[in-house]
Amino acid sequence: MEILRKNYVTISLHRPESLLEVNWLRQPSDKEFKQAYKFSLEVAAQEQLRYYLSDNSMGINLAMALQHWVSALGKDIIGSLNLDRYARVIPSDAFQEIVSYKMFEFLSQQQQTSLEFRVFYNKAEAMRWLQHGTRQFA
Repeated sequence: MEILRKNYVTISLHRPESLLEVNWLRQPSDKEFKQAYKFSLEVAAQEQLRYYLSDNSMGINLAMALQHWVSALGKDIIGSLNLDRYARVIPSDAFQEIVSYKMFEFLSQQQQTSLEFRVFYNKAEAMRWLQHGTRQFA
């Protein structure tokens, strides 16, 4: 079920699969990114979802200040999240992959978490990883 549609992002909630899916459609402004990302984490916390998929295959870039904001937000909210796995789909770009893992590494150092995080170049592979041990997504 689509719960947010903007010209830069769609956010879908799949309750039976305990999945939140965020699809970035274009480079958002900092304000747009903050609103959408914060909303997505709030929904994940409120619904006590286990899986989170961020599809950034179109290649949005986060400025350094925004990367710090994401890390700070994650640090503040991770205690209320029930996520088991977080998958991020990116274009084949070594820099984006490094930044993704560095941000997760920082968050992991700040808060003890059992959250599994992986970066993928293909959405279907990300979905397979999220599904591991669960029933098939619709």
